[in-house]
Amino acid sequence: MAKTRHVASAGKTSATELGAARRRDLLEAAYSLIGEKGLEGLRTRDIAARAGVNISTLHYYFGTKDALLVAIVEHVTDKFVEEQRRPAGPGDALTGLRAHLENSWRSFQEDPRLATVLQELSLRAQRDPAAQAALRAAHKEWNLAVEHLVRQGVRAGQLRSDLDPRAAARVVTSFIIGAMTQLGVNAEAFDFHLISDELDRWLAPAEGKRARNRG
Repeated sequence: MAKTRHVASAGKTSATELGAARRRDLLEAAYSLIGEKGLEGLRTRDIAARAGVNISTLHYYFGTKDALLVAIVEHVTDKFVEEQRRPAGPGDALTGLRAHLENSWRSFQEDPRLATVLQELSLRAQRDPAAQAALRAAHKEWNLAVEHLVRQGVRAGQLRSDLDPRAAARVVTSFIIGAMTQLGVNAEAFDFHLISDELDRWLAPAEGKRARNRG
């Protein structure tokens, strides 16, 4: 009897893993199609075909169009936000912010579709409550992660003591979003790393700025 229960349990785990993989394949298919055609051209039959399943399978995993859209928002933002969830080491806030900027830059460089898809979702969120709620939650989590880095840096004396961590975090995240929007239209608009250096100088305390200038 114990052996039977073990086999059943193993089969259940396999089915769960298969379901997660199929769901992921459908979201990746949607992600690719949005990058190619935009949200207005997105069709559920095309998503199913790209993932190699029938349309009923898609409806099984995403019962409504709203549910599908929310899942796409979460899937896409996870591609970008996952790297930013990793906290910096203690007393290493300035390095952590630099790593955050570098990770952001790398995310967009490694996957050129990312900026396009995020822009499509942002536009959709302006008129779609479900997409808006999902994207708002992702932005909140991202801002809180950066705010934590700033707060650490202020306490450690590595960042300006007069910084408002909440406002500073939104400056950083808004810079990243704005930079990717501009560079998506014109890759030669500016050097991302040079602008990042300006942010470093803005965030650094006076002593740090003097030391950099001497260096």
